[in-house]
Amino acid sequence: MAPTTIRDLPFELVELILEFASSDYDLDSAKAASARSLYLRTCATISRQWRSPAQAVLWARIRIHSPAVAKKVLGSPVLGLYGTRYLDLAGVHAGHDGLSGTTAARVLAKIRGVRWLRLGDFGRLSARVLQSDNLAGLRTLHLATSFPDKPATIAALHFPFHLRSLTLFNRSYGATLLPTLLTASRHTLTSLTLLTGATSPSYPSLARAFPSIAPSLVRLSLQHRPSPALVDHFALLGNLEHLECHFAVDLASVLDALPAHARLRTLELELDYNLADVAALLVARLVAPSPSPSPSSLSPSQGAPPAGPLAHLARLRIPRAPRPAEFREFGGALLLDVCRERGIEVEVSETVAWRTRLFAD
Repeated sequence: MAPTTIRDLPFELVELILEFASSDYDLDSAKAASARSLYLRTCATISRQWRSPAQAVLWARIRIHSPAVAKKVLGSPVLGLYGTRYLDLAGVHAGHDGLSGTTAARVLAKIRGVRWLRLGDFGRLSARVLQSDNLAGLRTLHLATSFPDKPATIAALHFPFHLRSLTLFNRSYGATLLPTLLTASRHTLTSLTLLTGATSPSYPSLARAFPSIAPSLVRLSLQHRPSPALVDHFALLGNLEHLECHFAVDLASVLDALPAHARLRTLELELDYNLADVAALLVARLVAPSPSPSPSSLSPSQGAPPAGPLAHLARLRIPRAPRPAEFREFGGALLLDVCRERGIEVEVSETVAWRTRLFAD
């Protein structure tokens, strides 16, 4: 039998090997050894035939965005023999040829082992597809589609999965889907990303259901300005460790709404024209001033450590910002000094395309 070389491997497998090999691991560390063992164990469990790891890798991640691709997948003689951990389905309104709701339902009924699922912009897709036993292991859901089902039908659904991460887009989910979905994962959901605007018809149902999941959330990403009704429930976020806010978010009201005992470790912000305002806002909450003037006159050594939700802050991330020198020049100097004094790591990344939007003329 001729020896197998790297030239004989499928491109997808080579790509995965390169991605794994180029990760920022110290090859001699225990973390690297553990990661390699986990990778091999994952490959073994998603394939019923360890003799065919390449085939298992090919099925591990699938994106279906056209009827032609769906036809090939559904026509495969080995469909169901290998687990598909990542599944991305694009509907007819997603900017491609797209799948019909019927085709998407057939795919979801046959593909097994799904742990990460994205449903995007279907015209007619019933929420009943989420009841498939093949989704029992689902942990991450990106819900970018609405469902035409009647409220009574959705309210009667029983989902077999318990989500850990959920992303909601600016879609009309109806009045009953979000309460049903969030209630099913109220003890396991730790990460929530909200791109749903406050004007969405389903927003009131989100605000009503939020208290059921708030105590378990560890990460919250706000990509919209939350309504006062939703902000009122932020006092329940006692376990929150990672908060991400879009520049449209009223950061002051969000931080003030968090419980004083919150153990926020990472704060990630997106800036627009408001660098100086955000810097002053954070300094005022990172430094509890002794009787002295305004926060702008504080030095890093003045004041006591904060006692509010930022008391345990360890990392401040601003992905879309200029270089640190420019960040300091345009209003971030005091914030950088205070963070250094408090031992807070500041991650500022340069994004040239956004630099013209950071500062008003």
